[in-house]
Amino acid sequence: MNKRRLLAIVSSVSIVVGAAAPLFAAEPTGAVLQEARWPSLGGDYSRSGLSADRGPADACVKWTFETGGAVLASPTVGADGRLHLACEDGTLYTLDADGALLWSVDVNTPLLSAPSIGPDGGLYVGSQDGTLSAIDADGNRRWTYLTAGAVCSSPAVVANGDVFVGSGDGTLHALAGDGTELWQFATKGPGALPTGAVFASPSLGADGTVYIAGLYDPNLYALDPADGSVKWVCNFALYPADTWDPDSHLAGGWPFASPVVAADGTIYQTLLYDRHLYAIDPNDGLILWATDLLDPASGWFDANDLERYGDTDGWSEPALGPDGTLYVSLDDPYLRAVDPDGAIKWATPLGEIGAFTLTVDRDGLIYAAGDDGHVYIVDPTGLEVARFEAGGWPVYPVIAGEDMLVVADSKDYSMLNTDTENTVWAISSACMEPPAMFSQAP
Repeated sequence: MNKRRLLAIVSSVSIVVGAAAPLFAAEPTGAVLQEARWPSLGGDYSRSGLSADRGPADACVKWTFETGGAVLASPTVGADGRLHLACEDGTLYTLDADGALLWSVDVNTPLLSAPSIGPDGGLYVGSQDGTLSAIDADGNRRWTYLTAGAVCSSPAVVANGDVFVGSGDGTLHALAGDGTELWQFATKGPGALPTGAVFASPSLGADGTVYIAGLYDPNLYALDPADGSVKWVCNFALYPADTWDPDSHLAGGWPFASPVVAADGTIYQTLLYDRHLYAIDPNDGLILWATDLLDPASGWFDANDLERYGDTDGWSEPALGPDGTLYVSLDDPYLRAVDPDGAIKWATPLGEIGAFTLTVDRDGLIYAAGDDGHVYIVDPTGLEVARFEAGGWPVYPVIAGEDMLVVADSKDYSMLNTDTENTVWAISSACMEPPAMFSQAP
């Protein structure tokens, strides 16, 4: 979710007054345990953005599906190839692998978070009115839980059914599988406000540690999943705002994007009002390195770039390649590749506007959806090999299966208008002649 969308959400959300509570509960159906293909934002609860499937490199449109409003968050994919879309029109759509509608549920409030898939195939999705809805694999509502702020956060669901979700009320809520509250953790707010707002999705370490950060609070928290107690706190206000002036004021960037957890446990974080990528030690929360993503000393940027994009910052999650390379976007046209030791490998300009949402296939191809209306396909050396023109605001490309990329085009995004249709595209290599909207790189 980019800067314009954040401002629209913040300006239009009405805060719900009252304590969080489960509103409605129903007995769960006896669904079969299964492992989803892409169960949440970032593909899994490490938020890595790395797919086990191979995506298309030379492709055409396999199918399209029209929704009744903008799809602001990532599609998710079940083990059987079912595609789940949370839409601003208040509807959760479930499609089969060929794009046919299987069922839909209207919750009567705009849906803002990527739907997360639990171990039994059930779905958990957040909405503008502060509700987290639990829906079974057949589209029946199991229960709802009310928070005091909009839920843009994509829930994390563990094997025993426990659910962790952030809210605009500044709190991480931990729930049991039946929707009853286990515990809460409140982030800090600005000034006299007691709490901030959590737009980020919680991430999980291999040992179950929950990592979460709140807007207006320059900290990353590591929490014990059993009781929400704090293991450690990583503070991002320790670095100078100007890398080349150590006497400048402290930066104090704010986490909007979710933390990303690598296979070795290292946590990576981008921040608003800060152009660094941070690597954090999972054992104690110490910052291992902080790479200035516009540093001219890297050899990829010059004084003109610094003048044009010096105030750029991080709105989306980094994505991990199969070799551990980090791919990261700021609010500028560059896609960057960063080594696990923090060195910038390359930087490729794509179009005129950045804020890319990213995913990577098993061979290392990077898919970058940008605000200029294009989805770019870039190889691991930084070479743009193809691009697809969606025409609006394509977001969160997802590899939904072998040789199939799915991306939502929120061309008519508006928190106040849901009367226009938006397109979800499935892109594949299974067509003889690509249409004009798909082209090789210039």
